[in-house]
Amino acid sequence: MTRPIKSGLEFEASFPVKGRILQAIMCECEEEGEIRIRISRDPQKGWSYDPKDPKTFLDVHAYDPRETYAKVRAGEWADGRVICYGYLKRVRARRIEMIGSVLASGTRLTGAVHVNEAVEIDFGLFRSILSFESEEQRRKILKDAGIRDGSFVVTDVGVDLELKRWGPRETVLRKG
Repeated sequence: MTRPIKSGLEFEASFPVKGRILQAIMCECEEEGEIRIRISRDPQKGWSYDPKDPKTFLDVHAYDPRETYAKVRAGEWADGRVICYGYLKRVRARRIEMIGSVLASGTRLTGAVHVNEAVEIDFGLFRSILSFESEEQRRKILKDAGIRDGSFVVTDVGVDLELKRWGPRETVLRKG
């Protein structure tokens, strides 16, 4: 069993999603909720997916701090954004990967590092661009973390979901 990653370089990234609500529930703390949404694995090909083919979709289980979970219903489609955050740790790897077909808080993701004018981490499903106060600080932090262009990092991602609108599939997928 791998140890959880609790320190290192921090990152945050968000990406747009449109998909079908699978479940919306209140958490035990009664201050936030959790929404489960099924999205297309490759939005470049469109937001639709084949529910009989698991290779075409990904389930996102995310916290909802805005109390949208009390308003949406399972079966509706929703439009919003997923926010992923966490700590990065350098690892020996050869490819970008996500274990399983569910993106939830605690999911272990491996990403590829690209260093040029910016430091970009490609996790496959999304990309994160790291920002630094100065070029000197950037060099020092990357050197201390052992991260350079072409290396790989791993994270136990945290996942939040902010929904903008929801309703029938035709309404949500309509362009505009």
